[in-house]
Amino acid sequence: MKQFTLLSLFLMSSILGFGQCPTANITLNTQAEIDNFAANYPNCSVLTHELKIGGENNDVVNLNGLSSITSAQYILIQNTEISNLFGLDNLSTISHLALWGNQNLQNMEGLTSLQSIEDMEVWVNNGLISMEGMDSLQSIKGLNLFANSNLNDITQLSFIESLTSLTIGGNALNSLSGLENLHTVQEDLSVSNEPLLNLDELAGIQTIGGSLYISNFDQMQDITAFSNIGSVVDLYVLECTSLMDLAGLENIQSVSGRLRIGYNPELTNLSVFSNITSVGNLDIYENANLQSLSGLENLQEVSERLLILDNPVLDDISALSNVSPSEVNEVVIANNSNLSVCTNTFICTIINDQAVAKTIVNNATGCSSVQEIQEMCVLGVEDIILSNEAVQLYPNPVSEILTISVAESISFEKATVYSILGKRILESTQKNIDLSAISQGVYLVTVQVDKGSITKKIVKE
Repeated sequence: MKQFTLLSLFLMSSILGFGQCPTANITLNTQAEIDNFAANYPNCSVLTHELKIGGENNDVVNLNGLSSITSAQYILIQNTEISNLFGLDNLSTISHLALWGNQNLQNMEGLTSLQSIEDMEVWVNNGLISMEGMDSLQSIKGLNLFANSNLNDITQLSFIESLTSLTIGGNALNSLSGLENLHTVQEDLSVSNEPLLNLDELAGIQTIGGSLYISNFDQMQDITAFSNIGSVVDLYVLECTSLMDLAGLENIQSVSGRLRIGYNPELTNLSVFSNITSVGNLDIYENANLQSLSGLENLQEVSERLLILDNPVLDDISALSNVSPSEVNEVVIANNSNLSVCTNTFICTIINDQAVAKTIVNNATGCSSVQEIQEMCVLGVEDIILSNEAVQLYPNPVSEILTISVAESISFEKATVYSILGKRILESTQKNIDLSAISQGVYLVTVQVDKGSITKKIVKE
């Protein structure tokens, strides 16, 4: 009997705790629906389904009718006329809180009891100035502050040491004061489009488990805050128009996804990336003063795409020589108007690989087409020890027998005939080569001797 009484009391307290809460997702579009929430759902304190508040052209001015709620899974408050969050002052825990387009909201006043949030989205609340009002908050996992055009104060967040993800962009933040104690971001970190000169308040971050996105900064001059980071999934540095170097990224060794550097007009080289050994995609584009890829000499693997696009003064990609050709599946080298030499070891290896998709156009002469690079890669093996006089080919044009003459001071080893596209036609260890069986056209003959090699053009009649 005693056990039955205790069980009954337990069940009764549970029922009273949950009260008559909604058993499905609900939307409250009017002030009257919010005011009647307590009457419609008596004693409801724990929301287990989505609660959406507001909509276009609604009359919601306060949340006072929601004061019974102490815990919730998901609350979205959008396009209301509320100036504060009173009405949620008994809310202590919530999995997902989203505040979208509430133009009169100035701060977080009303969330005085809130202790933990798993994910918080604060988007396009143009009256929002600060995050003040969450004095009891001790834990937050994911934070997204986006396009709140007057938000200039996030010092309320100084308790944060670890986040699942962090997105900050399009606010009015002159500093990131409030994030000095952040040391771990388990997934992605994105910072963009703020009036910031630097990101110094993020210097305590030791680990980024996902991607790092730095983009769309007019005034940013310093990203040294990330000097503790050794690896990321994706790394984007885009549209940082005042950034002259990438100091702060020098300890990154691996980018498993995309390394994307674009629209950075003051950047002249990539020397900061000397420790990077592998990337998934390497995208270098629209950097108006980037002169070389110096800094990528230790890069050994591009596992998917290489894209070098619209870098008008780029004239040197020799830093890619150590990239293994075995993984890359696409190469795009286009619209680099000053780039005339593409004959590094990597490019010359993949240029005849049919498995690799290639788009090579609108660069300077010597690197303006696949065919041109194929020819230059073959001609590029000429050894400077040899002179044109040391090796002679005749007759040229030739109809049948091509004769190779070499100087007495060197020893002939072999000759290889290639098509103009770099395809090997035949190889001979004889100085007289019968070409009667090959079709008319232009060919390249590489003559290997003991002191090196030289390549010459011949015409087959």
